[in-house]
Amino acid sequence: MSDTEEAKVKVNANVPIPSDIEIRKEMEQLMQTVNLETMSTKQFIATLSEKFNGADLSSKKKYIKATITEIIDSMQDSDDESSEEDSSSEEEEEEEMEVVVPKKRKQGGGGLSAVKEISQELADFLGSGRQMARTDIVKAMWAYIKDNELQNPDDRRQILLDDRMKAVFGVDQFTVSLYYL
Repeated sequence: MSDTEEAKVKVNANVPIPSDIEIRKEMEQLMQTVNLETMSTKQFIATLSEKFNGADLSSKKKYIKATITEIIDSMQDSDDESSEEDSSSEEEEEEEMEVVVPKKRKQGGGGLSAVKEISQELADFLGSGRQMARTDIVKAMWAYIKDNELQNPDDRRQILLDDRMKAVFGVDQFTVSLYYL
């Protein structure tokens, strides 16, 4: 959807705002059909609003952004799990025939997968270059948190930072949304 098409989306103040559950359900379906590499968050919200008959979703913007990241992470996690389960049969197939498959080049599209410059401290922490997509940063942070068991066992929303994370964030702990758990 272009910016001009986006401007044509009419927000209808008379349409009730859907619940978080309804929004998430519609988002999961929508994310299967849109190209997240080229669609901006603003365009995604406008498309989502259209699905709810023009409901004004501006008050749900933070929730929608957080949910987009969470859904992307869960999609990536399920891809990782399915590849681990199939790894033994894949190894047998690879031994039988060697096929050279060119790797897909990651494009630095727009929207949530837009590659942005990050701080040197964060780049050092993640062991990456100075440019990363937000989705890749979140995925790497969650991998680190889970690998180092930094979630408070009594309240899994709390992340208890180790010395490396304290140096990056400058706090002892922080709390994440329930939707990331």
